[in-house]
Amino acid sequence: MKKVFRFGTALLALLLMLAGCQTGEAPASGSSQSQGESSQSASSEAPAELPIPGIDAENYPSINGSTANHPLICRIYSEICGVSMEDAETMVNLDMGSTGSIWMNMMEGYGPDLLIAYEPPEEVKEEYAAQLAELEIDPLGRDGLVFLVNARNPVDSLTVEELQGIYTGRITDWSEVGGEAGPIQPFQRNADSGSQTLFLKLLMNGLTPMDPPTELVQVTMGGLIDGVASFDGSGSALGYSVYYYASLMYANPDLKILSVDGVAPSAETIGDGSYPLTNDFYVAIRADLPEDSPVRALRDWLLTDEGKRLLTEENYVWARDGLPQEASGVNPFA
Repeated sequence: MKKVFRFGTALLALLLMLAGCQTGEAPASGSSQSQGESSQSASSEAPAELPIPGIDAENYPSINGSTANHPLICRIYSEICGVSMEDAETMVNLDMGSTGSIWMNMMEGYGPDLLIAYEPPEEVKEEYAAQLAELEIDPLGRDGLVFLVNARNPVDSLTVEELQGIYTGRITDWSEVGGEAGPIQPFQRNADSGSQTLFLKLLMNGLTPMDPPTELVQVTMGGLIDGVASFDGSGSALGYSVYYYASLMYANPDLKILSVDGVAPSAETIGDGSYPLTNDFYVAIRADLPEDSPVRALRDWLLTDEGKRLLTEENYVWARDGLPQEASGVNPFA
């Protein structure tokens, strides 16, 4: 991802932010500004007192995040600024690139005040180690890497070892894993996507995946899901995504989510760790922000029981049980 692209993206977000201050619309980067008198009067859900003293639509921090965190970011805006969720969904529009690029944007100063995102790729951690150390990063929610097949595929479960065999090229036919005879067509994501990062970390765990044909590499999660569902009219394709996106945001009736090692992914099995492929997603801010910054106040609020309530109501899995409510800011990627 070239810096020119990231600068252009940041400039566009800045222009939209300025426009939002004047028109009452939230900017496209996920930041949100004044809703104006017409929007406030149109919302019947606006509370008499906003949840965080000193934060309203006028000084609401800019937020960006991974694709699967978009509903959460909308809900935060709805909760803090006192507008309906329907209004928030139209005001908050995330279209800022891959998980890797949004981490880089933030560390290079082009990005948001607050980031809610899945883990950055290893290359980003290595290249930006010094900049990562300048962020306060805390676990917020938890998700699972899930594997998807066409609904007509008779296979309902694969083991971690079988999945590793498929993605290293050692297992090539569905008959080798209890399915009907036919070649396995394993999809992958682009290198800087959040789900590709989890695939390499949680499943491959040091193993090198085979290079897939170009047509089996998808840039978006929606593209992968649609590709697996429709690939060549058969049930031969295999792909992966994160549980929240595949089950709640982009559910496709032509797809089936597989169990792994006999455990079906769900909020319960991801939360208790019985599903074997789970990982946290994070909230990050800059460490040099003043103590009275609205960004810190919002981050701290997200780490309390109020944040847990909000995540749970939006069907995310809370990751902080047993952790102190106050932010630790310890870099988990060091």
